[in-house]
Amino acid sequence: MAMSGARRSVGLEIDTGTARAVEFAGKANAPNLISLGSIPLPEDAVKEGMIIEPEQVGAALKKLWLQAGLKERSVLLGVSNQGVLVRHITIPKVPDDKIKNIIRYQAQEHLPIPLESVVLDYLVLGESAGSGEGDIVLEVLLIAGRRDMLDKYLEALAIAQLEPQDIDVSSMTMIRLLPPQAMNMTVAMVNVANGLNGIVISAMGKPRLARLGAVKMNDLAESMGCSLEEVINYVLHEEGSQSILNNWINNLAGEVRSSITYYQDQPGSLPVEGILLSGRGSLFQGMAEQLENYLKLPVRTFNPLERYSPAKRKLLKTDFDALEYVISAGLAIRGLEG
Repeated sequence: MAMSGARRSVGLEIDTGTARAVEFAGKANAPNLISLGSIPLPEDAVKEGMIIEPEQVGAALKKLWLQAGLKERSVLLGVSNQGVLVRHITIPKVPDDKIKNIIRYQAQEHLPIPLESVVLDYLVLGESAGSGEGDIVLEVLLIAGRRDMLDKYLEALAIAQLEPQDIDVSSMTMIRLLPPQAMNMTVAMVNVANGLNGIVISAMGKPRLARLGAVKMNDLAESMGCSLEEVINYVLHEEGSQSILNNWINNLAGEVRSSITYYQDQPGSLPVEGILLSGRGSLFQGMAEQLENYLKLPVRTFNPLERYSPAKRKLLKTDFDALEYVISAGLAIRGLEG
């Protein structure tokens, strides 16, 4: 049980049709699961990761905090949509206190929109050899979020009386939950959400590719003539739905393959050794096996909460339900890192 004075952190994911939150306490390397929960969002309140109706999302978040018993009101917010741009760039090796200025100076060369319209962030991945003899460059992950898009998120949080501790790219947070063995491998992490899917390739625990996938569960639900909430059970009970699902999974597999191929075409890339599958879409029966047959790579689902506070498993109907909480759990871990 977490001590009352332990540091707390809440990770919040706002997906199409659903908001999810996980609350941890303690330290990032030994977190205590305090609470978690999800709540449906009104239709059209969020589209492809973009908040359209902040008032409706804010009202739903108020209910989520009450129903799930979440205590901490400062949140790590995850954002993944077309308003977030992620680029790998290199800059000359300079002292730490000059990195920020150089990145801002070079950022406009890599972004298709004016700098004043975005919020910039970056992550230094490491060093590599430059083009000249003896040259050393820094490999940097450049992240730019459109201000107008982020303002909608902040408005929804304000309505729910929540404070943003920080904002992160949702899919990138998955790397914080990598199993120890995968930290020494090159793996593709695929989070199949209701809306845009997150595809991240991690090499030795560092992000090397981050992409959004357009094969969405809400499109699958529409093609079956059911709601997002019903789609998983619908496949189990409705004749003809399995063939629709199989075609959808094949399209998803093609999208994952395209991302892997793009990554492996880059100089210095390492072969992808396997795929870690999560998100609500991973709950479809037989999905991992079908992806494995298509991609010819090992595919495993992974539970981000299995090593945290087993006594809290009662918060979930089954252990498989934890597959939905990869993004929010990764965000909450980051909040404990300081």
